[in-house]
Amino acid sequence: MSNRFDIFSASQEPFADSGESACFLRSARDRFGVLNLSYWFLGSSNAVPDRMTWFSTYDENYTAIYMRDYSPLKDRAFHLCFSRLLPLDWEEARNKDETVQNIHEVAESFGIGRHGISIPIREPGVGDAMFSVNFECDDREWGQVRKDIATELHLFAHYYHQRMKKLVSARPTSAEFDLSPREREVLQWAAEGKTAWETAQLLKLSESAINLYSAKAMNKLRARTKTQAVAIALRYSMLN
Repeated sequence: MSNRFDIFSASQEPFADSGESACFLRSARDRFGVLNLSYWFLGSSNAVPDRMTWFSTYDENYTAIYMRDYSPLKDRAFHLCFSRLLPLDWEEARNKDETVQNIHEVAESFGIGRHGISIPIREPGVGDAMFSVNFECDDREWGQVRKDIATELHLFAHYYHQRMKKLVSARPTSAEFDLSPREREVLQWAAEGKTAWETAQLLKLSESAINLYSAKAMNKLRARTKTQAVAIALRYSMLN
């Protein structure tokens, strides 16, 4: 891990936009010599997260699958991470929860390393965040690798969060998207894993009507897919 990132001489200015923050994260990954970095901003961690923002260097195909099949709503690693002050070792999370094991198996199939740590960041009045660092190394080397970088990356996680705060607090509110109650309901059932046909049976509507509500919601949320629409709706607290 040569040429490490010196957070004390780096810019302290808030990120101007999401593009700058994503680019900076990729640069930091390369400077630290790690496999991936990931930052989640959560409006709350005491119950269901009511706001979500995710920046990572993971394969985009994996992030789409994760949001479709899991998200923080179903990923117990978030609950484990926020139950402590010190970083959570991914191995501990895998050993405690079968769903986390499944998530990691999917992640590894997309080239994401087996080892990592997730750092909880709590800030009353702003929101909680989770910063994760991913490594590719032999199981026997992991203990030493973690020891070598844990403190430095813990500092960097908080540094990145400080630069992110203005950006995440400036996000639009759910009211700006103006979803109708029925459009929200259709997305809510989609978030629960229901197909259009199953949703139609539950709401006593035709399947074509469900597809129409989904299409309207996607258009309002500027989403290319229903999965992306669900992710945006979850991010802005539009679903229960």
